[in-house]
Amino acid sequence: MAVAGHALFQPRLALAALAVALTHTLPAGAADWPGWRGPKGDGVTADPAVPTEWSATKNVVWCVDVPGTGHSSPIVSNGRVFLTSYDPVSNDRLLLCFDRKDGSALWKRTVLTAAAEKMHKNNSPASATPVSDGVHVWATFLNSDRVVVACYDFAGKPVWQKAFPGFTSPHGFCGTPVLFGDRVIVNGDSDGDAFVAALDKKTGETTWKADRPNRTRSFSVPLFADVKGKTQMVLAGSKSITGFDPATGKVLWVADSATDKFVATAAFTEGLVFATGTSPTNTLVAVDPTGAGDVTKTHTKWSDTKVAAYVPSPLAFGNRLFVLSDAGVATLLDAKTGKQVWSERLGSRLYHASPLLVNGLIYCPASDGTTYVLKPADEFEVVCKNSLGEELHATPAVSDGQLFVRTTTKQWCMGEKRE
Repeated sequence: MAVAGHALFQPRLALAALAVALTHTLPAGAADWPGWRGPKGDGVTADPAVPTEWSATKNVVWCVDVPGTGHSSPIVSNGRVFLTSYDPVSNDRLLLCFDRKDGSALWKRTVLTAAAEKMHKNNSPASATPVSDGVHVWATFLNSDRVVVACYDFAGKPVWQKAFPGFTSPHGFCGTPVLFGDRVIVNGDSDGDAFVAALDKKTGETTWKADRPNRTRSFSVPLFADVKGKTQMVLAGSKSITGFDPATGKVLWVADSATDKFVATAAFTEGLVFATGTSPTNTLVAVDPTGAGDVTKTHTKWSDTKVAAYVPSPLAFGNRLFVLSDAGVATLLDAKTGKQVWSERLGSRLYHASPLLVNGLIYCPASDGTTYVLKPADEFEVVCKNSLGEELHATPAVSDGQLFVRTTTKQWCMGEKRE
């Protein structure tokens, strides 16, 4: 594909200005990666020690086999690496714990045993990423029509388990949990008894539960955004983009969408919420989250039906928005206006993992195991390509100068060895 947007974007952003913008966007330091897409759930981190080049033999700290299968992403918390997996022989849904230093297996727990649910060919029975607060870890699976939320301590001891019945989806399940204060929040969007719920993270008691009236399967992960000094929980899914009060579950605003089903997590920068999907209609939309009630017509700032992604979540940083389509089209846009800076097709043709912004560079993991590292500058530039020679469907984790990559059968730690 030819570069599509240079002539549309004026004035051009100087590299120095971009560097300043990224500096103000990125977290101050490297830390644990305790949940889906990192500490802030946005896939953005400043960690200059993370390698830009690696292979199956280069910059490998450790590599271990992972029992079972799954598309969930690794998380890193308090010296541990956690994964979920599915054993197709026993039908066990597994929670796995590894030592982050050397990858040694610390424990494996069977959260539940049930026949694999009906699902999309690109889904798995272990697609939801766990979340941790450094003391406990929470994982979600589907058991028949029940969404199961399970809590374990770091010794692998079960603490509590909670189930929500009525889940229906021909595409399977991927309700990745997130933490907000002392609560675990789970998205149960489905064609059945759809809900979003907050549970007390110590006891599993439901503190609030919000109905999802459109009853349409979606798999987006809630994102927390600071809107005029107040935290909103933003969720794309079920024919809409919605802002919630995460303390009470109250709906603050709703923007209807031409896309029914969302997989990608929303993004937030420049005071705008961005959501993208492709089923059944291509959608990339920017919404001002300061409204109340139905804001479909009043607070939609711009939309695009040509640039869109279904599974990979967009990246928002500074005044930029980056979208990576499932077919490998990478597009950088001006976040406020939606104007393209550039759009290029990467060499690989299928993407299920979401891109990350690491120390000012965009990491794009393709399903064939190749990760493209790009510069988010005015001109499209591939810094390098890295291949592990095995399929890759999980979004990597970043922690303390190391990159944690889950491939089909293995968990890798890339970077420099730590004492």
